[in-house]
This record gives sequence, structure tokens and C-alpha cells, in this order.
Amino acid sequence: MDSLADPRLALEALKLLLALGLLCQWFEDRKLLRTLGEAPYAQWTILGRDLAANWPKSFRSFAWVFELKQMSLWFGLRGLVALSMLFGQSIEPRLQSASIIVLWISQLLWMIRWRGALNGGSALMALSLLNGLVLGEACSLVLWLAGMKPSSIGDQVSLWFIVIQSLSSYVVSGAVKLQDAAWRNGRALIHFLDNAVHGPLKSDSPFRRQRVAMLVSWSFIVWECAMPLLLLHPTLAKLACLTAFCFHGLVFAYFGLNRFLWAWSSCFPALIFAAYALQATG
Repeated sequence: MDSLADPRLALEALKLLLALGLLCQWFEDRKLLRTLGEAPYAQWTILGRDLAANWPKSFRSFAWVFELKQMSLWFGLRGLVALSMLFGQSIEPRLQSASIIVLWISQLLWMIRWRGALNGGSALMALSLLNGLVLGEACSLVLWLAGMKPSSIGDQVSLWFIVIQSLSSYVVSGAVKLQDAAWRNGRALIHFLDNAVHGPLKSDSPFRRQRVAMLVSWSFIVWECAMPLLLLHPTLAKLACLTAFCFHGLVFAYFGLNRFLWAWSSCFPALIFAAYALQATG
């Protein structure tokens, strides 16, 4: 993984993981459009009621964008662009930049369509990743317009933005749990496991024991709050990312939240790069 010390290679790895995640989401969302898109409670006239009351022109514009014909077109384009990102360096740089813009716009439209509530946390992280990529592209464009030679500054801007966003998400999640007495004493963990995919817990499950539940809860709290420590050394960063992958994998297995695994795993190349970068400056 020493190659992730190179900002260009780290960003390419991040794009690859993000593209895989977006493709998985695309297949799920495609089915969602068929099954939920025409349900009465999922209509734009219902979900966009706040826009209709306060910004009627915006509501009408989005109503046209979210018609099945238009939505099928840009949604299909989103899938094709995500697929093209898998080819990485074989794609011409300008096309890569255009692909990122298309994915960013489509992600915004998709979140507006469902009012940000559909897979909220994973959708927001996917948007944060795309925000970082767009920010890096904008930085590179400014440097090009200023007549400066190509450099890795744009790549580093993208990576560090994503590092800040991803580490903040872990710390905030841990801090919220720390403030909640139900998490500190383990009751919240038992509640969530009872309502998980494989729930409810059996009567003799070790997780029903308060001490076990409390120990697991506190391990999550401490680990999430301590995630920024991975910046101290690349080896620590790799171990932290492996631990995070296992954590998100367990969340996937127990709660079916596969999108969280794809979204946060895409951040790992940026986190490992950041540890290498800080080691080089120290």
C-alpha cells in the first residue's frame, strides 16, 4: 500500500472504490424506481410539498426533471458514467472531469428527489466524496487558467477534504454515542440488535448481558472518537481502515446497510495517503 503515498494513485484508488459503490447503488436504485417510484406516498407532489409552498418555480422545475422519462435518462447516464470511472487512467482527463461533474449533479438530484432521506448517511458521504473530487477539479482548473504547470495540488485538495469529512463523521458518531446514556450502558446496542436483520436476539445471547453490551458499546465509542489518531503513522492508518472495514461489514451483516460499507470504504485511500503525507512532513 506504499503506492497510496502518491496523491495521484491514492485518488485513483478512491475513484475506483467510489465507482464500484455507486454502481452497486445504481442497481439498487434502479429497482427502487420500479417498485417505489410510482407509490402515492413517494410522489414528488408529496415529498416536494415544502418547495411547492416556498419556492414554486423550483418545485415546477424539479417536477419536470423528476418525470419518469427525464429521470430515466439522467439516471441511466449516471450508471454509464460510474461504469466509465472504473477504467481510471485510460479515460481522457477532460472526460474524467466531466464524469465527476455528472455524478455530482446526479447525486444532488437524487437526494433532492427523495428529500435527502433515502439512505441518508451513506448518501451524504457519497456526496461528500463527490464534493471533494469537484473541489479538486475546480482547483486544477484555476491553476490551469492561471498558467501554472500541472501539479498534484488538485489531487491533494480532494484527498484532504475527504480526510476531514470522513474523520469528522467517525468522531461525531462516537461523540453522539458518548452523550447518550443508552449507548454508555449498552441498552441502545441491545435495542438495535433486537431490531436487526437477524433479530430479535435469543434469550441466551451474550449481547443481552449488560456487561457484554456495555463493553461492545464502549469499544465502538472509543474507536470512533480515536479515529483521527490513524494520522500518526501509515501502519496505524492501515490497521484503522481494516478495523473500520470490519465494523461496516458487521453493520452490513446485522442491519443490511450495505451502502455504508461502500461509501466509507471509498475514503480509506485518502486516510492512508494523509498518514504518509504527515509522516513525510514530520
